[in-house]
This record gives sequence, C-alpha cells and structure tokens, in this order.
Amino acid sequence: MTPRTLDGQGLTTLFDPDVPSPNAVVPRLFAHERGGLQFMAQPVALSTLENRSLPYRTTVNARGEVPALRLDDGRVLTEVTAICEYFDEIAIGGRSLVGDTAEERALTRMWTRRVDLEIAEPFVAWWRGGDDAEAYYRGNRVLSPAGRRDNRMIADRGLNQLDDDLSGQDFICGGRPMLADILLFGFMLTMQDSVPWVNVPARRSVSAWFKRMSARPSTEKAMNSFVGDVRLQPA
Repeated sequence: MTPRTLDGQGLTTLFDPDVPSPNAVVPRLFAHERGGLQFMAQPVALSTLENRSLPYRTTVNARGEVPALRLDDGRVLTEVTAICEYFDEIAIGGRSLVGDTAEERALTRMWTRRVDLEIAEPFVAWWRGGDDAEAYYRGNRVLSPAGRRDNRMIADRGLNQLDDDLSGQDFICGGRPMLADILLFGFMLTMQDSVPWVNVPARRSVSAWFKRMSARPSTEKAMNSFVGDVRLQPA
C-alpha cells in the first residue's frame, strides 16, 4: 500500500474520548510512537456517555463504540487494533510497529491477542463487575458481577505468565515496543488506580517493563494530548 497522509482538513476523523481510558489511549500511544501521521481528532464526552447518545449512534457508530475512525470515503473503523494497524500501514516513514516481515507480523499479532485475551480483557471485566461500573454505565452495557473473581484469577495467571515471558528482554516482542506492548500498557496505565493489583512489585519483569513504557516520550505526548486538545498531530 502506498503511504499517504490523512488530510486533517478532510473527512477522515478520529472520534476519540475526551479523557484517558483504555481504548482511547491505545491509538494515541500508537500514533505518537509510530510517527508520520496527521489526522483530525473529534473529542467525545465519555463522562456523559455521549458515545451512547442517539446522535452519535446514528451519525458515527451504531454500536456506540469509541474510538471510531471515519475514513475519507465515509466508512468507519472501530476496534483499537484495527485502527492501529491501519495507522501503521498509511504512516509516512518511520518503522512499523506491527512488523516488517511476515514472521514479525505474525509474532506481533500472536502476542497482541495473548495479552488482550489473557490479561487486558479479564482485568477490565473485573472492574466492570463492580458497583462503580454499574453506576457509570447506567444500563448501557451488560455487566457480569458474578464472574468477577474468575476474571481476576484469569488476569493474574496471564500476568504471571507474562512475567516469565519478559524475563531477559525489554519488551514483549523483543528489543522494541510493538503493538502488543502498546495495547497492554495503554490498558494498564489507565486502569492502574481502579485495578490496583494489575501492576505489583512482585512481578519484577512486568514492573520493569511498565516503567520502560512509562518513560517513553510517546507516553508523555499521548497523555498530554488529552488536555484541551482537539487536534492530534503526531510528529
């Protein structure tokens, strides 16, 4: 695919939560880490569930999902991994965060699926099983409080396995951050106060990896972009 720039003045727009949340942070982290992108970002008020409102669901995404990327032909992409992979393909210059070869791409996608299914989804589901989530969603999401204990056990097991997998290496896929790192870190970063057991010193390799990801310039840029910023232009 020939690289091209997303026209910030055109129809291509990232409908993006106005506050840090797992799904909001991941594409921003990816875009700042990847570079070579320019696009419009339209804030969506997550605190008032604007994404669940009828105007959003009828004009942007019937499922009420955010973020959502409206392409210049009017089609809409959701799911953060799909958005990130699209960004990876159309970025100008830089180095792929999915992989330069078939083998690298396969490994990145394998690890991205692993950390999502084994860690990220279960610990988010654990939070969604609590009273705070029930009050927040106000019936706009089907929650599973009965499965809360199981979700914690699944996430803890996944984190324990990842602690072993990370032993002796800096990042999940090897020597540099890839999509798997960005996905898991974005979820952990935004949920660490609500899910205090997700990053503990006893998991030394995971804790060290989290510190390395926290120290990256892309992390500071991504988090600062939530402060009164309606246009996201990663350099």
